[in-house]
Amino acid sequence: MTNPRYQAEVRATVGVVGPPDLVPLVQQVAARDFPQLELRPLPYQNESQAAEIVADRPPDVDSWLFTGAIPYTLAQQAGVLDRPATYITYSGATLYRVLVELLSAGRAVDTISIDTLDRDQVVEAFRDAALPVEGVRVMEYRPGRDAAQFADFHRAAARGAERSVAITCVRSVYEQIRGDLETVRLAPAIVSVRSALQTIMLASAGRVHADAQVVLGFIDLSEPDQELADDITALAGSLFTLQEGRYLLVTTRGVLEGATGGFQRLPLLGALSQRHMWAHVGCGVGRSAAEAEALARRALARCRAAGPFAAVVSLGNGGDIMLGGVDPAEAGDDEPVPVGVAARRSGLSKANLDRLKAMLYERGADGVTASDVAEALDIEPRSARRTLKRLERAGVAQPIGRVMAGTTGRPPTIYRVRLG
Repeated sequence: MTNPRYQAEVRATVGVVGPPDLVPLVQQVAARDFPQLELRPLPYQNESQAAEIVADRPPDVDSWLFTGAIPYTLAQQAGVLDRPATYITYSGATLYRVLVELLSAGRAVDTISIDTLDRDQVVEAFRDAALPVEGVRVMEYRPGRDAAQFADFHRAAARGAERSVAITCVRSVYEQIRGDLETVRLAPAIVSVRSALQTIMLASAGRVHADAQVVLGFIDLSEPDQELADDITALAGSLFTLQEGRYLLVTTRGVLEGATGGFQRLPLLGALSQRHMWAHVGCGVGRSAAEAEALARRALARCRAAGPFAAVVSLGNGGDIMLGGVDPAEAGDDEPVPVGVAARRSGLSKANLDRLKAMLYERGADGVTASDVAEALDIEPRSARRTLKRLERAGVAQPIGRVMAGTTGRPPTIYRVRLG
């Protein structure tokens, strides 16, 4: 569901470029959820026609929505995209549905080849379906890869296998190989179509420009959050609900950089940690909506690997930046964090935090190093450093100095830990 106030402001014409069986799907979702968008269906028979369709565009088209990455990239490489554009991504959720259908049909396969999707998405879907991944071959989409390369990949993967299934996201690949191989074609999930329409709606309204530094952020929460819209006011952005517990944030680089103190901390994360079992905020900064969305997905994956509460900004060639959750200057000297809250924020066990709290009480001070934590918890120094970093991201620990005397090499960092 989109922001009703913002919906009323937007009137735009969007050219939808894709195969004839997917363009109507986009129209159906738009008619139901985005009545303020007028869609121009521009179907092709082959992805190679995408650039020509864009070059011969109707004069009233404000922006472009492609049904996949390949036609978008072909148009981009041809230099014909002179207005906002994005494409629909394919998710592991769509693959999971196909795998369930294969299992329900009693199908057993030795080899499954899959194109376009990220390998991490594929592995996650297979694990959810309780399927082994040993026989899975994945060819992720990369700029420059075309339908012929995907078709060759599927044929090579099936060679020598008694039972194999090729799963493709590309219509022309499906047409090329379905006569030779058992082939399943994936269609984008409705939530992916909706997400792309939300992005292009903002692009059409001038919020996102191909030549500007735009930020798209995915916010994943353990449950829906009615207070989130109020929490993001400092980011001066627009918030859209993608599905239960997942949100899309749209803002600009300048606003995000200012609100995070130069990509150092995200106070929003601290607020979310008070209300949720986990919260991940992945932001991508790019010069197009598609680039920013791809980077945001990468940032979100980094968040999931970091722990239950994490925020990451992906700057493309500038790398990924992990943001802290609390400004140490705002933390307050007399506000210890309850062990239960600290455990939920950091993902550390209450038992270990109780031991750490007892150590702080015995020492009569809250300044500790990784060596102190390692001794108290009976863990390796490297694990102790990770523990302190997790506490820092959770707003429970802040670096306050270094041990300068009696040390060799890099001086250990002293952390102030607030546990109550």
